[in-house]
Amino acid sequence: IYQGKIKNKATEPTVISRNPRVDFVGSTTKKDNNISIVLNSVEFSDAGKYTCHVKNPKEKGAQHNATIFLTVVHKMVETDSTVTIIILSVVGGLIGLLILFMLIKRVVLFIIKKVQDGKKECLVSSSGNDNTENGLAGSKAEQKAPPKA
Repeated sequence: IYQGKIKNKATEPTVISRNPRVDFVGSTTKKDNNISIVLNSVEFSDAGKYTCHVKNPKEKGAQHNATIFLTVVHKMVETDSTVTIIILSVVGGLIGLLILFMLIKRVVLFIIKKVQDGKKECLVSSSGNDNTENGLAGSKAEQKAPPKA
């Protein structure tokens, strides 16, 4: 449906013969060497196997082939992705809730540990003065002088 010849790397293909509905849209001068064609006004009879034959004289007449299968449909069927979006949203929400739960648990355990450590310090710490006579044990009230006899 399209036949052309490329003289060298710096030139685009020269058309030898082509179907009027086929256009060359690629480029052979850029580094990706995109040799692409477009088939315009596609009909159901265009469905089938298409093979691209390339012959490189520099490779001593070696030939390369690529084959594609064209399927022509009446109308493009669009898939409904609403269900997929809902499922992904639910899974993402559950993962988010799990992470939030783990963070709250960590904070609560940290606070409980700090409160318990504070209570232990109060029970363990005591002053060097033991004035049971003047008040509570371990109070820091002034000591009374012993009575003289």
